[in-house]
Amino acid sequence: MLAYLHGTIALKEMTTGQADRLVLDVSGVGFELTVSRRTLMMLGLPGDEATVHTALTIRETEWNLFGFATQDERAIFGLLQSVSGIGPKLALALVGTLGPQQLAEAILAGDQKMISQAPGVGAKVAQRIILELKAKIEDWTRQRGLSTDMPDGWSSIAEEVRNILEGLGYTGTEINMALKKAREEKLDEDVESLVRFSLKVLGAASIS
Repeated sequence: MLAYLHGTIALKEMTTGQADRLVLDVSGVGFELTVSRRTLMMLGLPGDEATVHTALTIRETEWNLFGFATQDERAIFGLLQSVSGIGPKLALALVGTLGPQQLAEAILAGDQKMISQAPGVGAKVAQRIILELKAKIEDWTRQRGLSTDMPDGWSSIAEEVRNILEGLGYTGTEINMALKKAREEKLDEDVESLVRFSLKVLGAASIS
């Protein structure tokens, strides 16, 4: 199974629907990926290098490779498909409309109205997502170094710190460890301070 692809953006194509198209050139092989508008806008321009996290879905007559700008988008996409009646296209619409952090917070808060902003998601579907995913989302946030009793602003700060550390080449496991340590120390400062703290934690871990 493909976890991610790294290559050169060959084509970015917006469509009239919820699913856009991206072609990534990896060592001369063009991979066509279905992406959300959110992901398409987060990636660079044609000719730029990019790392795209992927998920392959297989149906009776169709193989589809979905692409995501971050690991969190990919993770939420997978969790959504564990909900009865939610397929890959609807999962992509949810991730693309709200983003992983806002979607997770809406599920934990039981905010049906927020979840229903995604095309094709009505009140009943939103309620089912909350009922079937709340416990899984709680586990997911804990694994990422977050918690369900986060102070105001922590979610957005931690999300930005995570993206910065991913850009520096740290793995999800390493970032989770640093953010968990920050929560244990009850740190809820600005992004710059938390990045410095995380780098200090990760540096100490690499020495030990």
